[in-house]
Parts: sequence; C-alpha cells; structure tokens
Amino acid sequence: MVFILSKLYQILPERIKNHKIVIESVQRFNNNNKFKEIETHYMMLDLIFNSCEIKATGTMRDKQLLITELLKVFDYICKKNNIEYWMDYGTLLGATRHKGFVPWDDDLDLSMMKEDYNRFINIFPEEIEKIDELKDKIVISKLTKPHENYPEGSNEIDLMNHGMFNLFFQFAYKKPFVHFDIIPKEYILDEGLTPTRNDMQTKLQVELRDKIATGEWTFDEGMEIQRQKMKFTYEKTEHISDSIDGLHNNIHNRIFETKTVFPLDTKIFEGVELPCPHESNTYLSLIYGPEYMHIPRITHDHITTDFIKGQYDDNQKAIDKGFKEAIS
Repeated sequence: MVFILSKLYQILPERIKNHKIVIESVQRFNNNNKFKEIETHYMMLDLIFNSCEIKATGTMRDKQLLITELLKVFDYICKKNNIEYWMDYGTLLGATRHKGFVPWDDDLDLSMMKEDYNRFINIFPEEIEKIDELKDKIVISKLTKPHENYPEGSNEIDLMNHGMFNLFFQFAYKKPFVHFDIIPKEYILDEGLTPTRNDMQTKLQVELRDKIATGEWTFDEGMEIQRQKMKFTYEKTEHISDSIDGLHNNIHNRIFETKTVFPLDTKIFEGVELPCPHESNTYLSLIYGPEYMHIPRITHDHITTDFIKGQYDDNQKAIDKGFKEAIS
C-alpha cells in the first residue's frame, strides 16, 4: 500500500504536489507510517527480550559479577546481625524479570525498615573492618552535611555523585568502582495518608538539605522534625514509604501497603536466594507500571562505566585485569 501511494504521488502534476493540503497530508502520512514502523520494531525487540535470556557482556557484566560477590558479604552481615532487608527498584525488577541483573543495570538497590537501617549504618562499617581482604577496598558514604570544599577530601562515591548531598547510605568497592544503595523505609500513621503527602515529602527533603547546609539544623535534629511532619512512626502500621533520608526527592514517595512487603519472600538473583517483598508483582507495578515485564521504552544510564574508565586511564586491558583480581 505504501509503495503504491508513493508511485501515485510521483506522477502527480507539480502544482498538485505543491498544494498546501497535499503537502500536509503527505507529511501526516509519513509521520504515521514512521510511528507504526517504530512500534513494529519495539514489538520485535520486546518479543526477543521476553523470549531469550539476555545478559550483559564485557565491563558491564564484570561490574555485575563483582557486585554479586559483594552482595554475598552484605547478605551474610545482615543475617548475622538479624537485619531484615529486601531487593528493591531495579534489583527487584531484575530478579523478577531476569533472575539477576537487568542487562544495563550496574548497581544494587536494597531497602530496609528504619529501625534496622539505624542499626545497619553502625554495624556494617564495624563488620567490614573485621574482613582483612575487604576493609581497605570498601568505601562508605553516609553524609550528615554537604561537602564544604568539594572535591577536596572526597572519596570515590562522592566523586561519582559529583558532590551531591545524598542522604541515604551507600557503599562501594573502590577500584574498579561498583556501588550499593541502601534505602530506608518507614511506617506511616493513618493520619499521614493525605492527598498532598507526596508533594509535601519532596519539599521537606529539600528543606532538610537546605537547613543542614546553613547550619540551622543538625542532621539528627532535622530528621526528627521532618519525620514528625510526615507522620512516620517506628510502630508497625498498614502503610510504608521511603523515609525522608531515602531516595532523591524526584523519584521517591511511593506508598506501599505493609502486606505487600511483609512477610518477606525470596527470589533468585544471580544464583543467590535473596529477600524480596511478599507481593513483588504488586510492588513492581506501583513503581514501574503494569508493563514492567516488557522492555522499557526509556532507560536510565548510571554512567559508572565512564567513571571506571577514568580510574584506569581508559585502558581496557587494565580494566579487565582489575575486575579479574577483584572478583577472584
């Protein structure tokens, strides 16, 4: 049909070809046809995506394998100290859709309730110090105030984040660089479930950063003030969301029913059995929408590959050697 219409258009007199209505019609037809072609390509990619076991290769896969080894250490420390956590965001999506990493993902997202989180941020550094093979290779970031003279005195996580005042706990293997995000969650009192809650939490997180930066609040003072405004509680309630010191203000605020999360279940992730929400499908639908099992139309680039290239002066042989030594 497209071929026939194209031939007909070519034999039209110039005065008709150049008529405004004809030009607009041709442009509209071409645009519609391009959209259909793009959609067909997407459907084909989605079929491959859901029918084949797709894994990353090269440096991306090396990053994932190193993270998996560190994940085993993290899991051991949490179990040893009775700290409950679960796979979240892209990590949970990968476990559900790929039984491992999303092919283009290069970090780990793990969540825990605030009470466990407060214990974890003190216990984890102490436990790492006991592991001779790791203690000098792991860097930890739990900022309580913004950098004063960035990049002076910054560690690898600070440099990777370009000096951003991240509120949640992160740790990383220094070189080659791979990192984990540990996200605190909190129970919400029923009176805090208002229509304006999400907008309010975004504003309160910005206010928290600003007032800590000016010295008006310490981190602990500001956290307690904002927690009370958000009606967070340590007592178990029927709803959970990211804490004030959770993810960045533009991507947090999702509210989950507690029964969606607890009691925790397990899923296989890169051959390791790990905790996950009780109703992972419901949980993921709330984050990514009902089509989360399909190939996304938009993905986010975490850009740590470029950071690693910088660590090794863009020498691929040195990068490969660094990963081999780290994984072994």
